[in-house]
Amino acid sequence: MHKSSFSIVCCFYNEINILKTKFVNFLNDLSYIEYEFEIIICDNKSDDGTTEYLKDLEKNYPKLKFIFNSKNLGKGGSIKEAIKHSKKQYIVIFDIDEYFLDDLIKGFKKIQDQKNIDFLIGNRIHENNQFIYKKNFYGVRFISFIFNILYGQKIRDTACATKIFRRKFYDNYIFSQNEFDYEFEVLSIFAKNKAQISEFDVDYNPRTFKEGKKLRAFKDGSMILKTILNSYFKHS
Repeated sequence: MHKSSFSIVCCFYNEINILKTKFVNFLNDLSYIEYEFEIIICDNKSDDGTTEYLKDLEKNYPKLKFIFNSKNLGKGGSIKEAIKHSKKQYIVIFDIDEYFLDDLIKGFKKIQDQKNIDFLIGNRIHENNQFIYKKNFYGVRFISFIFNILYGQKIRDTACATKIFRRKFYDNYIFSQNEFDYEFEVLSIFAKNKAQISEFDVDYNPRTFKEGKKLRAFKDGSMILKTILNSYFKHS
């Protein structure tokens, strides 16, 4: 029996197409994983049929934890709400739309083998992957460069949406952001407080905006950069 345990957080807002094409297969494939885990699904007040679809799933998957927000809390707010209901040693943030379960299992194994890791983040920037939008790619490189300068790290891809972090470390701090920048706030506070951070390569299948991609390079990138800077100067 593996000792490390994982709370896999999946948050959705207006993702009915992704859910219909990928989610049940994702749940079925998870049943073959040897690690101890739980799945927490949070709907962020969707209005495209996502809420109703998940409520139907809830009837057929009683072992899963379902949360239905009464209002839109933002992506970060949804993740924080899900974490309140988690019971395992590590929190896993995983987007099924652009990432692969095989890589998540690689992350579990790395956590299991290297007991000192507090925060593990995926890296999409390698020869097997391509970004659809150049501005997103260069935005990731720029934000990662600034982050590394401030926090003394060598992370190639701070924006990857495959993240695993230690719940016990997380519980020591208060996180104020509720949008896409929340994940960067968590990473920044971990780095600022001398957490052991590691990175591993993952595959990436990017969506177009037409397919439902929501993050905007300039608008969200500016917010993320501000959060990285604020976290550096505010937290000890």
